[in-house]
Amino acid sequence: MPHHNNVLTIISHLIVLSAVTILCVLGTWQLSRYADKTARIEQITQRSEQGVIPHERLATLMLEDVRDVQISITPTGVSNSLLWLDNQQHNGQVGFKLIVPVETEQGWLLVNLGWVAGRKDRLSLPVVPALHELQAPLKGAVSIPGLNRFITETAIADGVFPKVIQQIEFEQISEMLTLPFLPYMLTVTQPSQDFIREWRPVVMEPAKHIGYALQWFGLAIAACVIYFVARRRKALSQESC
Repeated sequence: MPHHNNVLTIISHLIVLSAVTILCVLGTWQLSRYADKTARIEQITQRSEQGVIPHERLATLMLEDVRDVQISITPTGVSNSLLWLDNQQHNGQVGFKLIVPVETEQGWLLVNLGWVAGRKDRLSLPVVPALHELQAPLKGAVSIPGLNRFITETAIADGVFPKVIQQIEFEQISEMLTLPFLPYMLTVTQPSQDFIREWRPVVMEPAKHIGYALQWFGLAIAACVIYFVARRRKALSQESC
């Protein structure tokens, strides 16, 4: 019996230790997210204060991270291979964002023109608004969309456009359109009558990550306290027998 009890004690120690470790890792991850987003917001503020620069100057900045730089482009050509980015929400309504391949003197660039509401019939795509804006300089922010590994792209290279895509994958879009694209996108921010444009590169405020971290660390502390109290009570009950 003593040997059996020792084995159970070791197992219970390992279970609690594993649970506390996982909770602490989650708390630490939330703190790292807080630090990353705080740094990102500072970068956005700094680059917004620098104002809009011509697209050709972007390469001369020698930046490792070109996100959030405000640039202006003057299209020299526009592709007819339009892309609708699916499952984009605005005020709880599902719609699309129109992605247009634009040629510039620096190369082909994907341009996010903004959000358009979807139709009630999800099988029907929105009517493409007039693209007169592409005849004049466009202003916006440089963006590099993140990839969700849980999303599977369903678009195929069949030459039919506009085409619905699930996320921005530069390499796949380049193969689909047989065009070499720059490794970043322009998210247009200037006002528009045809598109809704809300540039929100940081969706969740950094402070919320602190709250989540405190919750995870609190759970870790609670697990330790509960376990040690339970062990103490068990030891006292065994002594009284």
